[in-house]
Amino acid sequence: MKVLISHSYFLYLDAKEAAARKPYPPLASITLAAWIRQELGLEAEFYDVMFDKGPLGLIEAIEGYQPDVFILYDDDFNFLTKMCLHNMRDAVFAALRGTKKPGLFIAHGSDASDQAEAYLQAGFDLVVHRNAEKTIVDILRRYRENPGPEAYRDLDGISYLEKRKPVQKPQLKTNLDLEHAPFPAWEKIDLTPYRQMWQESQGYFSLNISTSHGCPYSCNWCAKPLYGRSYKAVAPERAAEEFALIAGTLKGDHIWVTDDIFGLKPGWLSQFADELERLQVRIPYKCQNRADLITPESARELARSGCDEVWLGVESGSQKILDAMDKGESIETIKTAARLLQQNGIKVGFFLQYGYIGEEYADIQKTLQLVKECQPDHIGISVSYPLKGTPFYEAVAAQMGEKKNWTDSGDLAMMYRSTYHPDFYRALHQYTHHYFGFISLFRRQSLTRRLRRLAAQYKHIPGMLKYRWRMRKYLSVDHA
Repeated sequence: MKVLISHSYFLYLDAKEAAARKPYPPLASITLAAWIRQELGLEAEFYDVMFDKGPLGLIEAIEGYQPDVFILYDDDFNFLTKMCLHNMRDAVFAALRGTKKPGLFIAHGSDASDQAEAYLQAGFDLVVHRNAEKTIVDILRRYRENPGPEAYRDLDGISYLEKRKPVQKPQLKTNLDLEHAPFPAWEKIDLTPYRQMWQESQGYFSLNISTSHGCPYSCNWCAKPLYGRSYKAVAPERAAEEFALIAGTLKGDHIWVTDDIFGLKPGWLSQFADELERLQVRIPYKCQNRADLITPESARELARSGCDEVWLGVESGSQKILDAMDKGESIETIKTAARLLQQNGIKVGFFLQYGYIGEEYADIQKTLQLVKECQPDHIGISVSYPLKGTPFYEAVAAQMGEKKNWTDSGDLAMMYRSTYHPDFYRALHQYTHHYFGFISLFRRQSLTRRLRRLAAQYKHIPGMLKYRWRMRKYLSVDHA
């Protein structure tokens, strides 16, 4: 049985990320290929659309390989695919219109789950929802013996059309055992264009790794129910071995750990650092974490394991907004976490989110004050984005119009009734970046870096003035 796997993230259809020039391979797609090999003894082919300008390459791959099963498998570990960008969906549907289906077509991902009927009407036979690795392995095992709808339609966790109407089966509760997960099938992907783009834009090459699934916390706007609120992690020994693979065989210079929360289990970080020392592996990496999980001990162990950068989901400097989000954190824990990480030589990134329900200008000012006080090394800024399947989405669904997804990651459209005009938040986005560039001048740093940041003020100071004026214009309109 011939199986072809691809994904829907076309870098050049996302102008913001294309300009950033920091592409990561579709980790979930090549991990699925490894699962299929391990569980079924099948060698799936893989086609990477990352650097394609449109759907033609995918059309040619399907027509050239003529697979019995084609699987569009999007990366559950990547926030870009969780946002369900219109450009990517349009490209995939164009590919389906341009090819003659040779066999069974399966789709999995955040967008496919949200828009299951649209994907089925476009030509997919099945949409596979949460815990997809097990479901797809079960489908392929059955389909190999009996290539017809009766082979899979009694399985849970899928959607399909019956008499032109969508049928969605109950959610699958279990998945393949993460403890026995194979390493991703890296040999299936050509890393040359990734390496070249990273080296040209950043001077080093970064690759991605996943060591856990899920998040037990209840932030009401966050993610999609891909793995639920459970948390499962690979053994620290297994994670260290994969770090060694990336640093050695794959010749990576840096690692992005895609986990929602890295090293959550008690004692995991210490064992992980021990294993890296035993394997004599030292490679810088960045990860995501919660402020209230950063303790003196965890900060030391992160540093000992080579962690170079930790991104915290700060969201807001207003306790009122954190409480409304069900973050379960305080402003003081954020300040403490930033200080502990910086004291251990770890750079700090703040994820900031504007426009949440009930946020007012005073709350925004508190966020800017928190950034000034903590002096993070990096910030990422977005506006509140309603992700289907979250309590936040349900709270604003009645306010949403036809636009329910961004066209690309730089869209920044407010898709529900926010406190201020949508263009206010676009101006605020720009103002915050310039403000951050300005206050970064005053942090403790080398003379060379200070001089470089001083030279950058020619754009930051005028930018602050320009976008502050725009913000105030929209504030006066909204108040009127």
